[in-house]
Amino acid sequence: MNAAARSVDFVARMAEAWDGKGRHIFLPPFEHRMLLVRAGLDLSLATVPWSLLREHQRQSLLVAARQAVEFARACAWCFGEGEGARS
Repeated sequence: MNAAARSVDFVARMAEAWDGKGRHIFLPPFEHRMLLVRAGLDLSLATVPWSLLREHQRQSLLVAARQAVEFARACAWCFGEGEGARS
C-alpha cells in the first residue's frame, strides 16, 4: 500500500459521510438505512449522529460499508468495468 493510501483516515471519512459533512456524504435516509440493514442494526439509528453511536454500532457500520465497497467492485468486474467479463 502506498503512503497516500495509508494516510487516509477511513473512520473519520465514514463519520463525516454519516453526518452529512465533507465532499462525499451518505444520502439520507437511503444509504443510512442500507448500511444499517447490512449491519443488522435498528433503522432508528439513521438519524443518530456518528459521535452518539456506540462503539459496536460504529464498528458494524464500518464493516457493512467495507462489504458494500467490495460488492460494488465485484459487480463492476462482472459487468466489464476493468478486467472483468465482457459481453
